[in-house]
Amino acid sequence: MKVKTFFYFIKEATTGLIRNGLMSLTSIFTITLALIVLGCFYIVTTNTNHFANMAKSVLEIRVYLNDKADSVGIQNKILSLDGVKDVKFVSKNEGAKWLEKTLGVNGLKNYLAEENPLPDMVNVKLTDKANVKQLADAINAIEGVNEVEYGKTFVESMLIIIQVIWVVGIGLIVIIGMVVLYIIVNTIRLTLFARRKEIEIMKLVGATDWFIRWPFILEGVMLGAGGAIITIILISKGYHLLFHYIKQLAPFIPLLSERMINAGLFWLISLVGLAFGAIGSLFSIKRFLKV
Repeated sequence: MKVKTFFYFIKEATTGLIRNGLMSLTSIFTITLALIVLGCFYIVTTNTNHFANMAKSVLEIRVYLNDKADSVGIQNKILSLDGVKDVKFVSKNEGAKWLEKTLGVNGLKNYLAEENPLPDMVNVKLTDKANVKQLADAINAIEGVNEVEYGKTFVESMLIIIQVIWVVGIGLIVIIGMVVLYIIVNTIRLTLFARRKEIEIMKLVGATDWFIRWPFILEGVMLGAGGAIITIILISKGYHLLFHYIKQLAPFIPLLSERMINAGLFWLISLVGLAFGAIGSLFSIKRFLKV
């Protein structure tokens, strides 16, 4: 495509949008509403997944050692495993002090000092991407480890919840995306219906299908871009208010930062708006080219 021709298509697309101002505004408004729904689902899905990962990151695996175990060697082996963030050795004497503090019993550590039945222990902190069950099995296979405890029922339930969140979240985003495309196609189709005579005349004077398509595709891109810009501004401002309101009301809730949300939101809404605007125009004009 020549540069001169491209600028001609841009001019025609802009002229078409201005000439059909009311329909253009209606299209942008409809696209904006659809993209707002998609953006809200994105925020809910990403924050829910963040909550699940936060819960996973605070989990610890407790490793109980044999009496004659090489605690230093075991710690080094555990640190070499994938998914391990940090380890902390807790001797049986420290365990007795912790137990005394927890139970509120004075002198228990002195009593246990004579014949302490508590084992030495290693607390293992995990990374966000750690596979807890596989990691626990790998630690349990290390020589000198007597028992591994990690709240199996809770971890397995949480892993199921994380998987469900991912599947449901992605599924909803795909469904909402299809709805957005459907709305855009039908909205642009209404605009094209009002200009069907113009398309017929262009066909009759010998214009090729792609020569007719390009201005309308660029119109769709402009409509999508307009809807995307408005959506990003509205949702980012709305999340800003929501973020600070929740931080004041319930500061313990670990919401994703505005910067992280806005970065993902910008790319998602921009790409969806531009792509669906172009695709919507391409699908919509097809029927009007059959003259």
